[in-house]
Amino acid sequence: MRITHRSYEQGFTLGEALVSTAILGILLGLAVPAFTHLTLSSQKNSAAQQVRSLLSHARSTAVTTKKTIALCASQDGYRCVKTGAQFIIVFVDHNLNGQADSGELIRQEPVPSGTRYQVNVSSLNSIRFRSDGTASSYGSIVLCPSADNHYAARLIVSSMGRVRSARDSDGDGLIEGSDGNSLSCPA
Repeated sequence: MRITHRSYEQGFTLGEALVSTAILGILLGLAVPAFTHLTLSSQKNSAAQQVRSLLSHARSTAVTTKKTIALCASQDGYRCVKTGAQFIIVFVDHNLNGQADSGELIRQEPVPSGTRYQVNVSSLNSIRFRSDGTASSYGSIVLCPSADNHYAARLIVSSMGRVRSARDSDGDGLIEGSDGNSLSCPA
């Protein structure tokens, strides 16, 4: 009579592997939306900080050079547009036309991929700072890192040249525009 020894292999059974895979799938299903939220929120904050920094640079340049300095969204790096920007530009506005003419460009920053900007000012499509640091008019810049309005940001430039972030005043999770209505991002 022959004695056989059973050896048990180390590893998972098919049932254990299926249960582990199912648990992993559930956890990933919960993590992906949270990661998407984190990514879009980070993009919004980064874009807002970039524009805030450029506004501060434009204002301080206006004060130090004693010239009118403008900031605007641009498709080509020279002409100011209200929407559809590829760049944010800062320039000396010698002739006060609100456009970056030859030799006026100071700084040009690309718009982060997927982020849309909308510049709202009472005249022209640029925010202009005078030599004393005041803005030529009240204005705002709306930033949208996605088509979801919950990730919109709005930077407001007062006539004194100060920049502040708009807040959600009615608690619905959406930033309001100057008209009191929630901001809407283009699709």
